[in-house]
Amino acid sequence: MPVLISTLKLKKKNYTHLFLLSLLSTSLAPSLAHAGLLDWLGINDKATSNQSDFLTADQAFILSSNQTTDSLQLSFDIAPGYYLYRHQLTLAPKLATFGDWQLPAGEPHEDEYFGKSQVYKQPFTLNVPLQHVAEQAYVTVQYQGCTTDLCYAPQTVQVPLSPLAL
Repeated sequence: MPVLISTLKLKKKNYTHLFLLSLLSTSLAPSLAHAGLLDWLGINDKATSNQSDFLTADQAFILSSNQTTDSLQLSFDIAPGYYLYRHQLTLAPKLATFGDWQLPAGEPHEDEYFGKSQVYKQPFTLNVPLQHVAEQAYVTVQYQGCTTDLCYAPQTVQVPLSPLAL
């Protein structure tokens, strides 16, 4: 019987050491990663370390607007290495009526997300004629873009409009 007890004590002791070792390594991992030790050892997770290399959608695709007496200009400034999908860009006016407008032609592009499509890699401006704009009018702009290895979720921005002068 003493042999059985000592074996159980030995197994319990080994599990305790394993538990303490895993607890210690888990609590030290963020500090080690921050210090670059995991990179040096070659065991850092590249997927999580590269996430900070990507711009946010607001940084990669900067939307600005300018309204004149009869038109709305929507300008997209696109960061180098990023692109917007032409077919994912939509405008939906609320309490406003637009005249005829068109998206500019894009560059041919093929990727794993949408296959063959057209994209914008350079800054561009949409010129949208305004026919009627009521109080509290706005336009909802939706767009989606990507870069190598990352495709952003569709973005939605509401651009307020000023009533047209009579």
